[in-house]
Amino acid sequence: MSITKIAKFGTESTRRVAAFARRLLGDSSGLAFIEFAYVLPVFLGFGLVGLEFTNVVLARQKTERIASTVADLIASNQVPPNERQIGDMFAAVPQIARPFEFGAGGQVIITAVLGIYDDTDNEVQNKVAWQRCMEADGFASSFGTQWTSTNDIADGPEVILPNTLELGQNQMVVVAEVFYPYQSIISQSLVGFILPQNNMFREVATFRTRGGAIMNVTPVTGQAMHAC
Repeated sequence: MSITKIAKFGTESTRRVAAFARRLLGDSSGLAFIEFAYVLPVFLGFGLVGLEFTNVVLARQKTERIASTVADLIASNQVPPNERQIGDMFAAVPQIARPFEFGAGGQVIITAVLGIYDDTDNEVQNKVAWQRCMEADGFASSFGTQWTSTNDIADGPEVILPNTLELGQNQMVVVAEVFYPYQSIISQSLVGFILPQNNMFREVATFRTRGGAIMNVTPVTGQAMHAC
């Protein structure tokens, strides 16, 4: 091959490379994919946070519903409930909590508080009449425990109810406390700013008894007491 032909071949190759480079630089057909690659992690991040946030809201609503349902069921009784009925109600809690798992770590505490006249202080004070727990040795109630040191519940300590509610003499309220450990579906770190301490939801519901005061839970032969 002559030198002239070699020079022509090199010049033609250079033109082709230059033309290809110009077409490549002027081609914007792939820009959409590049932009999508940049924004995809942002959209995924917002989506995951939104999903976890929704799960937190639903878990709190379920906890509130359990507390209000349990307190209302007890307060609506015209006669004292028995231990088997208390057990059946506790057994229904996981069904109310669905689709959330109310298993290990969860706790439900029912506390009946009565207004009793105290001769010493010359005033009506809130006293715990009785208390039942879904799980023994679980979370402690914020309203104290059932008084067992003497046969007179008036000897027990005074109870401060939610919103500093003061009962009249022989008036009773049923307080349900629900403790639910939050279980994340993705990661708790996504919503840590709205989760309670130790990721433990605690909801309280208070209902006045419909009839008279429910002074006790009726024992049932063969049925253990749901002690705390």
